[in-house]
Amino acid sequence: MNDFYIVLSRSHTTVAMLVRMFTHKYYNHTSLSFSKDLDNFHSFGRKNPKLLLPAGYIQESVDTGYFGLWPDTKIAVLQGQLDDEQYRQLQDKMTEFSQAPDSYRYSIRGLVSAFLGIPWHRAKHYTCSGFVAYLFRDILHFDKDYSLVEPEDFLKFGFKTIYEGTAGEYNHEKLSV
Repeated sequence: MNDFYIVLSRSHTTVAMLVRMFTHKYYNHTSLSFSKDLDNFHSFGRKNPKLLLPAGYIQESVDTGYFGLWPDTKIAVLQGQLDDEQYRQLQDKMTEFSQAPDSYRYSIRGLVSAFLGIPWHRAKHYTCSGFVAYLFRDILHFDKDYSLVEPEDFLKFGFKTIYEGTAGEYNHEKLSV
């Protein structure tokens, strides 16, 4: 079996506060990592953590990007497992994004559409949780279109929560598997 990690976070940005106001959910952001130390995870968000735009496909770590600037950001790290074939499928999909990161954009229309419960698909445009759900759409069975998936929907799959706290306090060496 192959491990993966979904990072749910509760950031302090204006957009995050608006998301929480509409969803009434604790977490407002979703990322995916293949490493327990979270030295590299994938999502859709701010290209420059200090600016709202531009936004699109990003790679960061628990110590860099947004989390490096605001280490008091609350996170939950979920650990899941995939068989070899599922893991290969997921890695293949990730390769598409990492090979051409600048061709992907954050879907502002998709975010508004998700609030309204209307699926929205536009090539190479994703929200953070829609992106992770898109990657897993042939592996996990969501009860809605991937573009409507919210961060806390990943809690429904029974993944093991290996950490809850701040990004700055995350230390993989102290975590037990």
